[in-house]
Amino acid sequence: MIVPLPPANAVAFVDAQHGWVGGQGGLLGTSDGRTFRVEVRSPIVGISALNRTHAWALTGTGFVLRTSDGHHWSTLGAPHLFRIQFVDARIGFGMTRDGVLVRSDDSGRTWQQARAPGLVQAECFSTRTDGWLARDGTVWTTHDGGAGWAPVRLRRGQQEIPNLECGGRDAWILFREGAAAGTEGYHVFRSLDGAAWRPVYASPFQRALPSISNYSGPFDVLGNGRAVFTGSCAPCADSGGTATLVSGAARATWSGPAPTAISFVDARHGWIVSAGRLRETSDGGRHWQVRVRAP
Repeated sequence: MIVPLPPANAVAFVDAQHGWVGGQGGLLGTSDGRTFRVEVRSPIVGISALNRTHAWALTGTGFVLRTSDGHHWSTLGAPHLFRIQFVDARIGFGMTRDGVLVRSDDSGRTWQQARAPGLVQAECFSTRTDGWLARDGTVWTTHDGGAGWAPVRLRRGQQEIPNLECGGRDAWILFREGAAAGTEGYHVFRSLDGAAWRPVYASPFQRALPSISNYSGPFDVLGNGRAVFTGSCAPCADSGGTATLVSGAARATWSGPAPTAISFVDARHGWIVSAGRLRETSDGGRHWQVRVRAP
């Protein structure tokens, strides 16, 4: 089983003023959306932000960090996690680098293996009860905190690499299937408010569904049927390629390198990390402002 590599950058904002961006150089935080301070100097590969004061970060060496005032961080331990998200101030879920689902009931101080249908490649929980897991082309859903898991087979390829994101009772999954001739094979499905999974996007290799771009990128789920996807196309511009933002029927494309991290608070206002810079948009990706060099 292939577990994806941790991302090069991480970004999480809870509103237009408060958020964090992380990378190989550490973690930066802001309280006004404009000025950033160094808060952690260890490499950061993941951030889960609950509100302005409570957030967790995951270091490149597997340590979990926590802040309860929005500024100062403490080290909780090294459970060697690949991904974390907290659904409230105490309950968090994660996945180890070996694909084991884990849960914390004490704000991240300790972690225990959670009930799951074996090893997984992707996971996402939006509440204490609502969660999703994926391995190869299969997705499992729980609405009882993992006491029971309902499977659905969405893809049957040999090399499906899933990526799950969720919000409320909505879940979206991106299956990556390898690349050739400057284009990646991928398929995107969504399940809204617990309903059946439906295909939404797919690579330009087909014509039945709209595509994001030649390559898929990181995406963020807003809930209430909305999600924001990024993509890129290296050969699409003389200046070094294009990047694309897609949310529902809205689409914005600009010249530049592929995004490596994304966080949106609504369909218009969000942040990406691209070419080592944190960039902000307030009009759904049509215009971007560089806020800071990503660490």
